[in-house]
Amino acid sequence: MAALVPKVLAHYAKHRPDPASFPALATQIMQMSHDPDLEMSELLRTIGMDPAISMHILRVANSALFRRDQEIQDLRRAVLLIGTREVGSIASAVAARNLFDSNLKAGFEAFGPRQNRMFLDTMAVAFGASAFTFEQQVGRADHAFLSGMFHDIGKSITLRVLTALIHEGQVELPMSDRVVDQVLERVHVEVGGDLHLVWGLPDYLTRICLRHHDFEIPTGLEFMDIHVLRLAEGFHRLLLDPEDTQRLHETRQSLQAVGLSYRSALRFYEDMKAQIERVQVFFGS
Repeated sequence: MAALVPKVLAHYAKHRPDPASFPALATQIMQMSHDPDLEMSELLRTIGMDPAISMHILRVANSALFRRDQEIQDLRRAVLLIGTREVGSIASAVAARNLFDSNLKAGFEAFGPRQNRMFLDTMAVAFGASAFTFEQQVGRADHAFLSGMFHDIGKSITLRVLTALIHEGQVELPMSDRVVDQVLERVHVEVGGDLHLVWGLPDYLTRICLRHHDFEIPTGLEFMDIHVLRLAEGFHRLLLDPEDTQRLHETRQSLQAVGLSYRSALRFYEDMKAQIERVQVFFGS
């Protein structure tokens, strides 16, 4: 670890992603889908610009979660069936999917399953935070979704760096899951924060990226978005592994800051369980 972390950070600094690597279509569609004055034709036109997004929307519309008697073959019908807000989230996730994929064969072989799991985990947190924000009216649901999508983006980019180091022969395989986890935890905030600056993302997204693991986050509306994200992430972590106490302090502190009753917290927890299942339908193989 003493040698690997500096090596990862040095390689990232030397090969920082280009500003154009940011999937701008993801944020564009998300903002459109939450616009109360949205014209359906405009959303359809924007989604239609990317065949992969259009095909994915149709696939979701014909999944067991939405499908009725007849197969949906028309994008407009699919959007009406799923709902514009849900479509916006799905389309945004598809637009940003490549950030969670390896661009080298060595990365797919070494981290393919981990990268796919990371994408599904990220989407579950994004959908959960957005749903809670929308239902509780404690902020903007589109902001909550984008926060969930990009707050941990440093982890997926760090996996790309590790892939490059393996490809260049600077790191040898096999690497244990424990070592990879430790590297991601050590560098993902630094890498993610820098990426936010490279991409010119809004201040609220960068603040969440840099501070979501702070030991103590102040209370108040100004910090509500961070607390909601930490709750979604904490509940998601506990649902996957009830024995995982790594970030339990963050979850407890945010529970107190938000002031959720036991019943409301339980509803949020149960909704996160539903979001995990929905994301598997939306994006699972």
